[in-house]
Parts: sequence; C-alpha cells; structure tokens
Amino acid sequence: MRRTTVACAAVAAALGLGLAACAGTDHQGAAGAGPASPAKIAVTGAYVPMPASPDMAVAYFDINNSGGTADQLLSVSAPTAQSAEMDQSTATSMSAITGGVTVPAHGSALFARDGKHVMLMGLSPAPVLGHRIELLLTFRQAGTITVQATVQPLTYQPAS
Repeated sequence: MRRTTVACAAVAAALGLGLAACAGTDHQGAAGAGPASPAKIAVTGAYVPMPASPDMAVAYFDINNSGGTADQLLSVSAPTAQSAEMDQSTATSMSAITGGVTVPAHGSALFARDGKHVMLMGLSPAPVLGHRIELLLTFRQAGTITVQATVQPLTYQPAS
C-alpha cells in the first residue's frame, strides 16, 4: 500500500510539473510569445502583356507577405476596366477563382503565366505599350493596395 501511495505522489508531482511548464505557453505553442505579427503585404512585378484584343488583357504580379499572419486577396479591380476576374489556368482549361487567394504568413502567391492571373475586360482606353494600368487589390487584412502594371510586349518574361 505504501508503494502505491508513493507511486501516486510521484505521478501527481510529475503532472504538476508538466502543468506548470505549460502555464506560460500561448496558443501558438511558444512560451511567453505574443500573438503573430499582422500580415505585411507587398505586390511587385506587375505587368500586362500587350493584348491582341484592344478591350481585354491579362495581368500578372507577385504578392509577398513578410508578416506572421496569412492574408487573403479577395478581389481585383481596375478603374479602366469594366470588370476584372481572378482566374486559374491549367494545361486544358481556365476557371474563375472563387473564395479569394490565400497569401501565407512569410510566403507568397504568384500570378503568372499558366497559373493564376487577372482577366481585365472592357478596357478603355486600349492598352498601349509602355503605359501603365492601375490595379486595385483588396485584401482581407491589408485593405486595398494600388498597383501600377506596365504594359509589356506580348513575349515579355519577367526576370526570375
């Protein structure tokens, strides 16, 4: 009986130590750490290849999040376009992106050829090589970010 009491006391002591060790841990599992830093969004490399049709074009860009919290691109618009739609291309199809695009914490989301892109429809005036098209990217946390996309030659390939 005495051995059982000693064993129970040892287990209780071990559990108590374990609970004490967990007391200073937040929900992210780091002792004493505060909440993750907010999303910090930067959009770079925005361009529009010179389109074959004067009233429709596609826009590409890179979204980088150096913050500690994910964010989500909810929509894209352009003052010179009647509509803008986020799409996803595959080898055989193209479909609208619904529900936004997640930009992970300390990560990126790329809008590039053969992948995610923005279709700009009803452009007026028509794109001109070297001119810029303003894009308004609306994020869940970061709000709306204005980006200038330069109209590039159709065969333009950004530096990697």
